[in-house]
Amino acid sequence: MQDKDINLMPDEGEEDYSADIITLTDENGDTYQFEIIDQIEYNEDRYLAVVEMFDDPQKALETEPVLIIFRVGEPDEDGLETFDVVDDDEEYFEVAGIFEQRLSEIYDIEE
Repeated sequence: MQDKDINLMPDEGEEDYSADIITLTDENGDTYQFEIIDQIEYNEDRYLAVVEMFDDPQKALETEPVLIIFRVGEPDEDGLETFDVVDDDEEYFEVAGIFEQRLSEIYDIEE
C-alpha cells in the first residue's frame, strides 16, 4: 500500500491532540483511511498500529475495531512511504505483543 497523506509528528513546540490519519491506496486503486494508534521502532524497522476509519458514523459504530499492524517500508519511486502488512508470524506476534503491552493501559484489548 502507498501513503497518500501522512502527518506523524506535530511541528516543534506545538502540541497536537488531533488524530494522526493516513490514507492508503492498495494495488487496485481503492483507498482506505486509518487512524494511527501507536508506533514503535523494533529491530531497526518502524511499525504502526492502526484502525480503519469510516466516513459513515453509523458504520463506524457497527464495526468492531480491528488493530492492524503495518511495517513502514522504503519510499517508492515518488518518495512516498510504503506500508507492508506483517506476514511473518513470528515477527507479527513479537510486534503485536509490544503494542498490546503499550496499549492495554488505554484500550480494552481482547485476544
